[in-house]
Amino acid sequence: MIIDEGFAARTARELVSAAKVPEPGVLDELVEGMKDNALTAQDLVLDSFLLPPDHADDVRGRLAAGSVLVLDQVGWVKANAQSVNGMLDEAALPAPVGPATAKAGAVEVAGVLSLLSTRVLGQFDPFAVETGRLMFVAPAVLIAEKAMDVDPRDFRMWVALHEATHQVQFATAPWLREHMRTLLSGAVSTRLTMPGVGGIVDLFVTLGRIVKGEASIVDLIRDEKMRSALDEATAILSLLEGHADVVMDEVGAGVIPSVRKLRRRFEARRDAGQGGFLTSLLGMDLKLAQYRDGAKFVRAVRREVGQKGFSRIYAEPANLPRTAEIHEPQLWLDRVHG
Repeated sequence: MIIDEGFAARTARELVSAAKVPEPGVLDELVEGMKDNALTAQDLVLDSFLLPPDHADDVRGRLAAGSVLVLDQVGWVKANAQSVNGMLDEAALPAPVGPATAKAGAVEVAGVLSLLSTRVLGQFDPFAVETGRLMFVAPAVLIAEKAMDVDPRDFRMWVALHEATHQVQFATAPWLREHMRTLLSGAVSTRLTMPGVGGIVDLFVTLGRIVKGEASIVDLIRDEKMRSALDEATAILSLLEGHADVVMDEVGAGVIPSVRKLRRRFEARRDAGQGGFLTSLLGMDLKLAQYRDGAKFVRAVRREVGQKGFSRIYAEPANLPRTAEIHEPQLWLDRVHG
């Protein structure tokens, strides 16, 4: 275990900025409602993928095997500590991680995640368990919908559509989990073997600086192979996020009356720097412009070859877009579709 998950949770209890706890009935409604929204969103998103019937049945089976969690801030911190452990390959680290180091790493992780715990609304975690976990952070959802002054029912369904799209992406392409794990674990392992970096604790001290905008892990890596891997990971994340944005708006138009208002308010929130844990971990500035780049790529490809032609992206790793192709979709079309 690279990060002591229990210790991370205990540390988080001392660090998180506790959100106001709603009345029990309101909280119960939120938890059950988000779980129901997630299941509905899975069906709606899967239908939009236009998969062949046998493939769609396989994907439904993988979705059913996954889990939906509605967490408080501390629970989300612990869940992401588990995700880090699932993402990193301990065998690839330069030295074994002992209990003391795992606890020290947990302190750093808890500190970083506590900064994000009231901003991240939800995420799909493919790393902690093979079947994946769809997670929503209840206090962050309540804070966001109040701050943006939006209809709670519409907003919660909209968030569910975005995160469920990620779940369907990974269920459609089961190889994607290991592909991303290889890219990300290799990059972190390289960071740990760099001169002047003493181990996992130093890595997460650096992560704290990254979240504050004081450093970028991309800039700190000098190994060209690993920089290339991070560049590839950035392109994939732009694709996944852009595709999720397209789906949440297109599918949402049929089930969410205020979808246009939600988009305007949410883009303003992203411009204010509301990022996610994985992008913070990598020091990737996946803010509004890059979400839009990914969405433009998806729309451009679908205009040319339709949804079924676009779906070839999820057929094999070689079909994933490269950074240049995200910006020039015709390059991907020429390479993959000839």
